[in-house]
Amino acid sequence: MTTRLLLCLAALAVSMSAADVKTGVAGRNISTITIRSESLNADRNVNVLLPLDYAHSTRRYPVLYLLHGLGDDHTAWAFMTDLSGYAARFGIIIVMPDASRSWYVNSAADPAAKFEDFIAKDLITYVDSHYRSIPLRRARAVSGLSMGGYGAMFLGLKYAGRFGAIGAFSGALAMAHGAPAPLQPNATEEARKRMEQMMALFGAPDSGDRKARDPFVLLETVPAGQMPLLYIACGGQDFLLKQNRDFVDLLSSKKIAYEYREVSPRVHSWDFWDDQIAIFLNLLARTPGFDMRQPGPAPIPGPAPQPGPAPGD
Repeated sequence: MTTRLLLCLAALAVSMSAADVKTGVAGRNISTITIRSESLNADRNVNVLLPLDYAHSTRRYPVLYLLHGLGDDHTAWAFMTDLSGYAARFGIIIVMPDASRSWYVNSAADPAAKFEDFIAKDLITYVDSHYRSIPLRRARAVSGLSMGGYGAMFLGLKYAGRFGAIGAFSGALAMAHGAPAPLQPNATEEARKRMEQMMALFGAPDSGDRKARDPFVLLETVPAGQMPLLYIACGGQDFLLKQNRDFVDLLSSKKIAYEYREVSPRVHSWDFWDDQIAIFLNLLARTPGFDMRQPGPAPIPGPAPQPGPAPGD
């Protein structure tokens, strides 16, 4: 693990611990469900935000899978941003799973920790079979912050046939990229533990396991014409800025379409992510395939209105 990545992990742990959400009041259109993941052989909690007109309509809706950061869980987006208020303008289902500190990958060392499969297989199947989703690539998006920004880019590129759009906010996009250097002899026990955790998740340096989890490498695997819409945003003072710039430079060199926003002075914080989820929802609403037209008012119970007199009566 390079010194840069070890410092990155340390900064992530410090910055995200302050955002850990345990209690709060979610929007009235957000509920918590528990689903059985066959891939994990365990139950997982998931927050689901439904459009305001869902109960009164028969239509189907696009879906956004919204991923949390390190140290958070399925409740963070609902409690720390005005997600419910932003989404009220649109007809979209937003699904927020709890993936612990998995980085949204199948662990390279632990065959039981299949969090990639939980999201890409179990969760999508559950949502499409229990909600009136539009079960098509063009109407399915994935986004997230920090660890979730990496997860969104990883899953969105690996499963480009399932996702039509990807949003990465302050994404730790380079966590599986490059050849990590060995630890120094005087490395702390904490640094050694972090190295072991990352090796278990992503695989050994230069291994096939690590490359299979590297968004920089996965760009090469997306078939022509199937690249999802890419939206990337990072604060100008964020400690993850360089890896976001490096990823955007790679996109530019490959002539892959993307939208990149670098905002200053902004850091790795909920203020920035609150802004970015609103921007991303508006972007999806302008994207062909995401039928997110504003829901009309709920019908009023009662007899149908009677026609008035014809003109001239």
